[in-house]
Amino acid sequence: MAERALFKGVINLVIRQDKKILLFFRNDGYFNYDGGWWVLPAGHIEQGETAMNAAIREAREEMGIEIAPADIKCVHIMSNLASRIQGFDFFFEVSNYTGTIRNCEGDKCVDMKYFTFDEIKQLKNVISPTRIALNAIANKQFYSECVKYASASK
Repeated sequence: MAERALFKGVINLVIRQDKKILLFFRNDGYFNYDGGWWVLPAGHIEQGETAMNAAIREAREEMGIEIAPADIKCVHIMSNLASRIQGFDFFFEVSNYTGTIRNCEGDKCVDMKYFTFDEIKQLKNVISPTRIALNAIANKQFYSECVKYASASK
C-alpha cells in the first residue's frame, strides 16, 4: 500500500485594481532559482487554521490591509506537486478591503506592481503556480495542477 501524502496548504490573494493584478517580486532565496520571481501575495495555512482565516491573516501580515470573509471568493484550487512539500494552493479573489496596500515583508519582496493579464503573460519571471492559476482563472477553470516549476524564460 502506498504511503499517504502529507500536504501543506497555501493561500494566494488575487487583488485587482482596474484591470490589473497585484504581484510581488520575491528574491529572498525561498524561490532561489533564476534570481527571483513575481508571485501573488501568498502564505501558508497554519495548523488548525482555515484557508479563509489564513487569507485574512496573510492580507494583514503581508500587505497591511483588512479583508472581511464576505469580500473573499475562492476562484481556483491547484494541486501543487512542484513545491518542496506537496500541497494545495487556494486562490482567493479579494473584492474589497480597508487600508492601503503596502509591502510589509521587505525582507522577502523587493517590489510590488499591478500588471494587466497580457503584461503578466509577457513577464519572464512569474512563478509557475501563479502563471498556471491566472491562466486557469481567466479561462474560468476552477482546478489545475502544477507538477514542476518551469524555467524563468517559460
